[in-house]
Amino acid sequence: MTTITLDIPEHLVPTINQIGDQLPLVLEMGVSRLAPVSTKAYMETIELLTQAPSSQQIVAFRFSDEVEARISELLQKNRADQLSQAESVELDRLCRLEEQLQLLKAKALLETSE
Repeated sequence: MTTITLDIPEHLVPTINQIGDQLPLVLEMGVSRLAPVSTKAYMETIELLTQAPSSQQIVAFRFSDEVEARISELLQKNRADQLSQAESVELDRLCRLEEQLQLLKAKALLETSE
């Protein structure tokens, strides 16, 4: 691990002190939040849901190839036990998003079969 010195605004000092030895994880997670592919998964989902989609459109929804590739990459790293803590959080969030979409798709499938 590398040691760095940072100038931190005074109002953040109490929070940084509370975080303690978790600061590297917080930094990694913060930087990973800037990861465009993970953000893209949420944006694609929001775009779908804000367009008042039909049941058929919901059932047909798929993430872009870029998002699917990132999910596959994270799953491979997870199987190899090579995920960083931030990647583990990212994978968990993407899996929860996928689970919610699967529930939505199941409901939409029921509606299309009625």
